[in-house]
Amino acid sequence: MVEVEVPDARARPRGRTARVRAVAVRTGIGLAVGAALVVTFLKLINASAVYQRVEHLNIAVAAACGVTFLAAYVVRALRWRCLLLPRRVSVRRAAAIYQIAIFLNWLLPIRGGEIAMSLLLRRTNRIPVSESLAAVTMDKALDFVPGIGLLAVMPLAGLRFSGSLWVVLGGAMAACLAGVVFVGLALWRRERAVALLARPIEALLRGPARSGVRPFIAGFADTLLALLRRPRILIIAGAYTFLAVGLDALFCLLAFRAVGAAVPVLVVVYGYTLFNLSFILPSPPGQVGSNELIGLLIFSGVFHVSRTGVGAMFLFSHPFTGVLMACAGLACLSAMSLTLRSTLSMADPDREDRGDWTDDDGPRNGSGGLPRQSVDDPAPGAGRAPAGAHPPRL
Repeated sequence: MVEVEVPDARARPRGRTARVRAVAVRTGIGLAVGAALVVTFLKLINASAVYQRVEHLNIAVAAACGVTFLAAYVVRALRWRCLLLPRRVSVRRAAAIYQIAIFLNWLLPIRGGEIAMSLLLRRTNRIPVSESLAAVTMDKALDFVPGIGLLAVMPLAGLRFSGSLWVVLGGAMAACLAGVVFVGLALWRRERAVALLARPIEALLRGPARSGVRPFIAGFADTLLALLRRPRILIIAGAYTFLAVGLDALFCLLAFRAVGAAVPVLVVVYGYTLFNLSFILPSPPGQVGSNELIGLLIFSGVFHVSRTGVGAMFLFSHPFTGVLMACAGLACLSAMSLTLRSTLSMADPDREDRGDWTDDDGPRNGSGGLPRQSVDDPAPGAGRAPAGAHPPRL
């Protein structure tokens, strides 16, 4: 007689309770850190003077600021779509998935939007995670290239960073340097690079998921190296990057103008590009306090812009852009027939099926309960979807 092992029905509720507790603890710690950052920020500014500037906000300029902010992410979505070639993704779908990822990164204390991008793309277009994640990695790396270039020429401009700012930017530079080392090692000795990256991940995983780590990383490395050998695609992606940086600078300039602060264009370009480097580091939920304090360290500490003007700009732009990201992200989730809860589970590092992203072809594909959707370009002659199916509206 064959004995069948029956899973413990109590294991799943206990696992779910543990995940909820872990999320609550992380969120609580993140909010506590954010509160400390807010208190520090308020001690460095004249709160009454900042309030007076925000009170006289230029509504028309603020509206233009919001349009520019969203346009910058549409350009980045087009860049990501370009990096996915020869895989084809519609412009609307790429923009929607990118905006959802930005919303998740803003909402969560640890950036998980990039993993969600790849998982969403696998469901909608059946693109393996190892392929799309390589494009995501290159997309994010291109965002940091302008900032690193500016850091390299900072000594020539006679500008000096404070110790606290070096800690923030140093962490971002260290992460970028680690990526460069991995790519260089992969070009020289691919197997050694794969093993080096796989070991710490394998140490965190148990069961079948562990055996899928090395094949996944090998596929990721191969896709990344193939992408680096396509100069035409990289040139187009670089053009999108410069356009996005220009829109970022315009957004920042308009945000300062909206609160009545006049800041030179060159300072805006340098300052906001360096400010974007900090996004590679973990931040409190909603980036509470971190945006304001880092912005103050950069614009006032390095470029000597008035603390009142910088404080007013970030106290206006941070909640404003948060509302924009939330509205755009929720609208895109609704358009793709997704729920916030199931999408958040994809970016949760404590999921019970967190190893499923290493299995692109298996049934345990990390769907989080979401239906697999049709691709943009179905095969010729494909039949209609069965009754009850809900194809994506993007």
